[in-house]
Amino acid sequence: MSLTPLRLALVRSLTGLTLAALASVGGFVRAQNPAEATVPRSVMSEAMRVCAGYIGAEVPEDLQIVGSEKEAYVREFTQGDLVYINRGRDAGLQPGAEYQIIRNIGPVRDLTDRGRVLGTLVQELGVLRIAEVRDTSSTGEITLICTGTVNLGDALVPYERRPIPTIRAYRPLSIVGAPTGRATGQITASQLSREQLVRNDVVYINIGADNGIKVGDYLTVYRPLATDPILRFRDDKVGARRSDGFPSDRFRTRDNSSLASSQKGYPQVAERTPRNELPRTLVGEIVIIRTEANTAVGLLTRTTREAVIGDRVELQ
Repeated sequence: MSLTPLRLALVRSLTGLTLAALASVGGFVRAQNPAEATVPRSVMSEAMRVCAGYIGAEVPEDLQIVGSEKEAYVREFTQGDLVYINRGRDAGLQPGAEYQIIRNIGPVRDLTDRGRVLGTLVQELGVLRIAEVRDTSSTGEITLICTGTVNLGDALVPYERRPIPTIRAYRPLSIVGAPTGRATGQITASQLSREQLVRNDVVYINIGADNGIKVGDYLTVYRPLATDPILRFRDDKVGARRSDGFPSDRFRTRDNSSLASSQKGYPQVAERTPRNELPRTLVGEIVIIRTEANTAVGLLTRTTREAVIGDRVELQ
């Protein structure tokens, strides 16, 4: 069907408007500049950061939760509960002031050098706001609670809203990336004692500000080729001789392929080509959210497989 000049002009006008609209919203006609579309986003929420915990100096317990309106029938407290504090105007407490609730868990030793104590694992439990102050005591309301509950004896420190890094522009991780030669360390522990770690898990590493680590830095998580960071147990040898069909050097099973011959087996190949000369195994990436002198707290931003305690980290 032929179009009259009037109809043709109308179609062209509508088509121009449609194309302009698509372009204005980054449609298929004109690809939007990624830099224009990217809005800085924090790597974690303030509530999540409040609950991260850290490894550092043991926190003084002079200021403590020593009672509660519910203590006659409840010994664990949560968000919204009123608790009593052992200091008041004598310690400079003011109504409206916010305090972080913490608990000293215990010393943490380095995984490689067991004689080296990295510091005390400090668990962060939530936030409390002072509601009323007396001469020698105060009343506070728990306004934010982390995983778990607050107990009598938990300590208080002034609440500081530390900066949270923003997510950087996406960049692919190199599977065979060469070492950077910068600071290296290990994942020493994790929040809630998790052993298998994935994206958004909080981890503690054994290098910190003294090693040049700062908030916002990114670290690569990796493990040397052919290493197994998971601890071995005596039971690993149970039934090893009977596990035919599942070849494994670790479990001493047989393999009838030609690679098991004396000339082509793993020991001979590994001797000719040391494992440390081959690419390492990429595990993931960490962004630093807090630093102490010789430790740091990081958040796993992405992983290629489950990370575990003992995995190596390197400053990018």
